[in-house]
Amino acid sequence: MFKYFFVIPFFTLVSCCRLHNEVTYQYKGTLITRIDECGQTTFYYNKTETPKIKVKYSGINDGFSGYLKFYDDGKVVLFSGDGAFQSHNADSSKFEFKRITANQRPVMETSVCYISLSIRYEKDRNHGSASEIETKYDLDNSEWW
Repeated sequence: MFKYFFVIPFFTLVSCCRLHNEVTYQYKGTLITRIDECGQTTFYYNKTETPKIKVKYSGINDGFSGYLKFYDDGKVVLFSGDGAFQSHNADSSKFEFKRITANQRPVMETSVCYISLSIRYEKDRNHGSASEIETKYDLDNSEWW
């Protein structure tokens, strides 16, 4: 009985994930909000519940990467060939997901930015690019690892 006293709190501590990152991408009045939580990232159009695009991941070799492309009419397309994305959109006229191959990547122009589960890698890829998308990072640094 005594040995279980230490085992149960240890697994409870290790299995609890308190991660909550929030990233906003804004271009010409259109806003995409990204929420990172344990094993899932959700992209919201103009901070509403829908339309939204989710990606789920787990494990060391899992994650996502892709591109957000903003159009002048307010539409945003999330392009990705890497990640288990799912669209939860009733209306794809504003926010749409498209799976692409490597040779279909959009050109890094003023209305395109790179996205990645690794925020540090995302920042590095977008630094010095032609993108004019305003990006703000509210990162959770409370993780113990």
